[in-house]
Amino acid sequence: MGSRDRVAVLDGDRTLEAVVALGIDPVAAVVPPLTGDYAPVVREELDGEPADIGTSDGGINLEALAAAEPDLIVMQSEGAEDLYEQVSQIAPTVAVEYTPSGWEETLTQVGSFLGREDAAADLVAAYDGRAAEAAATAPQDAGTLSIVRVRTDTVRYMTQEGSFPWSVALDLGRQAPATQELGEDGTQAVDVSMEQLDLLVADDVVLLVDDGAGPAAQQVEDLLRAMAPDATYSQIPSKDVLFGNVLTAQALLDTLTTG
Repeated sequence: MGSRDRVAVLDGDRTLEAVVALGIDPVAAVVPPLTGDYAPVVREELDGEPADIGTSDGGINLEALAAAEPDLIVMQSEGAEDLYEQVSQIAPTVAVEYTPSGWEETLTQVGSFLGREDAAADLVAAYDGRAAEAAATAPQDAGTLSIVRVRTDTVRYMTQEGSFPWSVALDLGRQAPATQELGEDGTQAVDVSMEQLDLLVADDVVLLVDDGAGPAAQQVEDLLRAMAPDATYSQIPSKDVLFGNVLTAQALLDTLTTG
C-alpha cells in the first residue's frame, strides 16, 4: 500500500498514537472517551487539530468523517464489523489488531498500512535499544513491582502478561509478586478488595490514579505503607500510561527508571 497522508483514525488513543508517531497528523480522529482529550505525548506531536468525529464509545459522526475527506481510515478490528461496513463506504479502511501488551506489533501493522514500514521498524529498534540499555544498567536484583490502578470505585493490579504498562516493565527485567495472576491478552487487570491489599505488597509500588481517585489512592498507599514501610511508592495519572504505543512506552520507560 502506498504512502497515505489524509488519514482518519477511529480510535482516540491506542492506534492514534501509532499513526502520530509515524509522522502523520490525522485529518480526523475520535476523542478518547475516558479523558476527553488526546494523551499529552500525542498532543506534543500534533501540528494541527484533527476534525472531531465523535467518541469510540458514543458513536462515530459519519458526516463529519466524510467531510474530512480521508484517503485512508484506520480502526481497531475488535467488535467493529458493523462500523467497518459503514466507514469503508467513505474511504479505504484498514482494521488493526490491537492488544495492550502487543503495541510493537500494532505499530508494525500501522506502518505497513501507511507505507511507512521503515519508520515503524526504526521506532521499534530505538525503543528496544533504550530499554536494553536501561535494563543493563539497572540493579541485578531490583525486587518486585506492583502496578496498581486506583479508580474511584475499585482497586486493581495490572497483570504482567496482559497490560500495556507491564510490557515496558518486563523490558526492564521487572517482575510482579508471585501472588499476582500473570494475566493474558484478555485479562489486563484483576480487582482486589480492601481486605486483599496484601496482594499488592512489593518492593516498588506504582499507583495509577484515575481522575477523581486521589483520596482513594492515598488511602491505598497509606495502608500499603503500614504493611511494607520500606517499599518505594509513586503515583502517576492512569490516563497517561494505561494504554498507548511507542510514545507512551518511551515516556513510561523514563518514569520506571528514574522513579
